[in-house]
Amino acid sequence: MARPQVQYRCSECGYISVSRLGKCPECGTWGSLVEELQAPVTVSRLSPDSVGSVTIPDEAELVVDVESIHAEQRMSAGIGPWDEVLGGGLVAGSAILVGGEPGIGKSTLVLQAASALGRHGRILYVSGEESRPQILGRIRRLGIGPENLLLATTNSLGEALAMAERARPVAVVLDSLQSFSAEEDSFGSGTPAQLKTTAVAIAGFAKKTGISAIIVGHVTKDGSIAGPKYVEHLVDAVLYMEGDRFGAYRLLRAGKNRYGRSGETGFFEMGSSGLIPVADPSSAFVSDVHHLQAGSIVVSAVQGSFAVLVEVQSLAATSFLPSPRRIATGLDYGRLMIALAIIERRAGTSSAGKDIYVNISGDFSVEDRGIDLAVGLSLYSTIRNTAIRNGVMPIAEVGLAGDLRPVCNLHRRLELGARMGFREFIISEKSRDDLSDLDGLMIHRKTYIAEAVEVGFRDSGDSIRGV
Repeated sequence: MARPQVQYRCSECGYISVSRLGKCPECGTWGSLVEELQAPVTVSRLSPDSVGSVTIPDEAELVVDVESIHAEQRMSAGIGPWDEVLGGGLVAGSAILVGGEPGIGKSTLVLQAASALGRHGRILYVSGEESRPQILGRIRRLGIGPENLLLATTNSLGEALAMAERARPVAVVLDSLQSFSAEEDSFGSGTPAQLKTTAVAIAGFAKKTGISAIIVGHVTKDGSIAGPKYVEHLVDAVLYMEGDRFGAYRLLRAGKNRYGRSGETGFFEMGSSGLIPVADPSSAFVSDVHHLQAGSIVVSAVQGSFAVLVEVQSLAATSFLPSPRRIATGLDYGRLMIALAIIERRAGTSSAGKDIYVNISGDFSVEDRGIDLAVGLSLYSTIRNTAIRNGVMPIAEVGLAGDLRPVCNLHRRLELGARMGFREFIISEKSRDDLSDLDGLMIHRKTYIAEAVEVGFRDSGDSIRGV
């Protein structure tokens, strides 16, 4: 019998090496290569006698026939943000991975969703991290109805799937992926081999039996699902919970969804009775849309299928360090540096000798490029110590040449801004959206960021230099 071969797999990107390396050549992460055993591959040849024993697959079917026989079945939980992020509800036979930082509320949300899904049949909740008294205590604390909710605790994936096979629930919850191990897995908990083995088994079980699987997973320090990226490829949907675990608000984002749109988001507020859906996130994240201080800009950002108001806050302070600090919260650091370079080169201002801090309200990150202009004007506002004119909202993407570019869902953004009291909007001159039905609004179509600065700060006496 051939001996198993030793290989080293990167826990961040899945790169495989035959020798131990300190740094992954693929993603550049230090200390991420984990040892695992690779079973020897045996190559078998088909003899003429064995050809007849090969299973012949079923004939291909017309799409019309398949669609009528195998219609997509969804189970609504009645929790608005949860159903919206999944594209209308949980699909029967799908595997869903819910990730987030420790203490962010993953188990709470999944437990609430499992209880709500009890209207469709029995739900099996299997925990590999908590005991029964702990889970029962959370159920009492949340005040949720445990009808049709089955509870089990084990670290054996085989036992968990066997219980699901016997109980035949409509969905099974596994909390968490890192805590389960399969009998054929001889590696430690949380290793790439363990994650791959368990994820493959769970996804295959869901497809074979039609029982939906909701899996709770941890995240790494950079915010991605812990383990190799191929774990995300094995499931049908990946949901991320974001926000400050010590704050009140949480954001549920779909990073991947085979049954709906990726990028959909839902907002929750953490209360004594669990996670409560937030119907109007704009009022929660922005306290005052008028009379803003220097460095504050309110902008309408698109999160999934709807728009939400966020406040971009910037602060410039005298630096006593050889290299001034640049800190971004809720915004990618690279985007901050690009916005700062554009506003200095194209709008005639300088941040030399100043520490720059940028924060996005709401305790979550915003990846929408439509707030680029708002970030740039916020930096200009704090460096010049002058506030933007009351009732003005900038909405545009900004190129390296300082040119304003169109954004998606512009009509929806303007509608939200108008509803919150804004009457002037700065957009790209290249935008071709039909805005004829928006009455009573003054829309400034500009080409460059310098022109946007003139509109936003025309009463401050500033002049643009170095354009």
